[in-house]
Amino acid sequence: MQLNAAQGNFSSVDVSCPHCGKQASIVQGVETIPLFGQMVLQTISCSHCGFRWSDVMSVESGKPMGYEAKVSGENDLSIKIVRNSSGTVEIPELGLKLEPGPFSEGFFTNMEGLLERFEGPLHMMLRSGTPEQVKKVKKIMEQVHACKEGKKPFTVRVLDPFGGSLLIGEKVKRFDLDEKKIKSLKKGLHLA
Repeated sequence: MQLNAAQGNFSSVDVSCPHCGKQASIVQGVETIPLFGQMVLQTISCSHCGFRWSDVMSVESGKPMGYEAKVSGENDLSIKIVRNSSGTVEIPELGLKLEPGPFSEGFFTNMEGLLERFEGPLHMMLRSGTPEQVKKVKKIMEQVHACKEGKKPFTVRVLDPFGGSLLIGEKVKRFDLDEKKIKSLKKGLHLA
């Protein structure tokens, strides 16, 4: 997400970079997005070290919700995901999970884009892992590639205690989160 303070109702302020401590800028504002309502968009960028962080958050806190979609072929890769920084995303068949944390980012993408988001950390593990970890990661990477080509079925689950995340598509099932599940989810930390 690229935000420009000159666009719409966005403002820019200088902040300390969370990575290097030098001067960075945060651009943030509220935008009305069709089907989603008012959303806070924000980006921190540091020209010194290259640090970037973006988030998309709903202005209103929603009901704790879960969504699940079975991706069984190439056509299902068009299912959309809106992930608020408070949302947990799981792909159980691959053992992959994206949980909220201090620098969680919100995003809007399709299933192929979601799989690509997991590839970055997997590549890092290939470079720094033990031989046993590298072997395991290579196997997961092969499965991720098969999923991206629509050749391996997988399930995507999105769980959000604040109701700001969702899946969009014909095959999406929506469900309420019970108190036990809500308590077990990480909540993240927003910077602004």
